[in-house]
Amino acid sequence: MPRMTGVELAKAAHDIRPNLPVLLATGYAELPSGSNPNLPRISKPFLQRNLRAEIDKALHSPQSD
Repeated sequence: MPRMTGVELAKAAHDIRPNLPVLLATGYAELPSGSNPNLPRISKPFLQRNLRAEIDKALHSPQSD
């Protein structure tokens, strides 16, 4: 993504819609410093069934700040 990381996009989306579920798909082992450590993520590579399970969890869990 040009000019913005996924973490930055998640924060910007949360600023507009605090209850919007977000799931990061990342190939990095750790999130950048200053990131929300509770931000749901799935590591690449992943199987479609694992993605589906993580999306289901994100949609059905309460959002925390």
